[in-house]
Amino acid sequence: MRLYTSIEALEAEVDKEKLVILSKSPLRVLSSAVLNGGLTRAKGIINVHVPKTRDLEIHKCAEAFLKKAAVNLGLDPEEVVGLMTAADLRKVGVVNQKQQDTTLCALVTAGIRFSATAGEATASKLNSQSIEKTCTINIILIIDGNLTEGCMVDAAKTVTEAKTVVMRELDVRSDFSGDFASGTVTDSIVVACTKKGPLIKYAGTGTMLGELIGKSVKDSLKEAIQKQGKMIANRSLIKRLEERGISFTKITALFSETHPTIYGNSKKLDNFREEVQRVFSDPNVAFFVITALRLDEDEKMGLIPTGMWDKSLVDGILRTSLVDYLQRKKIAPKRLKIEDSSLPNMEGVGTLTRMVLATIMSYVCSNVNTSSSN
Repeated sequence: MRLYTSIEALEAEVDKEKLVILSKSPLRVLSSAVLNGGLTRAKGIINVHVPKTRDLEIHKCAEAFLKKAAVNLGLDPEEVVGLMTAADLRKVGVVNQKQQDTTLCALVTAGIRFSATAGEATASKLNSQSIEKTCTINIILIIDGNLTEGCMVDAAKTVTEAKTVVMRELDVRSDFSGDFASGTVTDSIVVACTKKGPLIKYAGTGTMLGELIGKSVKDSLKEAIQKQGKMIANRSLIKRLEERGISFTKITALFSETHPTIYGNSKKLDNFREEVQRVFSDPNVAFFVITALRLDEDEKMGLIPTGMWDKSLVDGILRTSLVDYLQRKKIAPKRLKIEDSSLPNMEGVGTLTRMVLATIMSYVCSNVNTSSSN
């Protein structure tokens, strides 16, 4: 399939196995690519699909794999910058931008399996089985202009900043810690320019070029992520919890273990889990949980100024408001007390989040017991 680019000298096409970008004249390229990474000249940029069944094998000889792919395409491996990914290349995000004399094209493929937060422990936790399942965010940015080497580094910086903003806006979480992810463990960036026109020295966020780079990368990356994994910002609460390492199965199991009235009755236990799942789908209930998650995260990162809040007061306000809502929705019987909720400690789950989850499950449990006795 041909892809439209606003740069006349470029031709781009994509299919299941490859994304190929060819230029009528050599491009100056700065990249973290597997094949011919660094600063180089290239007539083409390729992004090749890696079958998951051969992922580990190919990663051991990635450069040779890409050289062979270039040859099969009739290209000189020495004149090609090569990337690879397990993501579906046909779900590429493409954005063209043009303002005054500045024209650029961003082409992004994205899989967010094994997302990570820069600075956290990752290398020690990855193994061969992990690599076989890894997807990648590959960002290719081509600018119809004459960038200095320093400007190309500046552009790569802006691309990275834009990528991280998208990860935060979509609330993509690290597979290692559940914190906000800044990318995946195998991301690559390619910044290329046609070398035409007057010299451009800067591409930071305070420049027109930087502004266009940021917008094009954000838009194309969001498009690629949403196409690839169908990730949307307003996805379900259960999904959002699981991305933080809070398994629905685990929290309902932990709660039921401390409530023998449902733990020892398989029918009640099934009804309990179904009802919790239904209540979690209520947008207003999700609001309480997300609020608690955010407060716990801000406290963990030290973003709440010392002396600015009384945690026990916030706990009481959240709990009282949540109970009031549940009772008005007739999810919770009025005879129950606010204090009738508890959930054992869970690694990585803050106290406010634990309280909100336990409160919801307490009242669901009461309803299940009440219904069963009627």
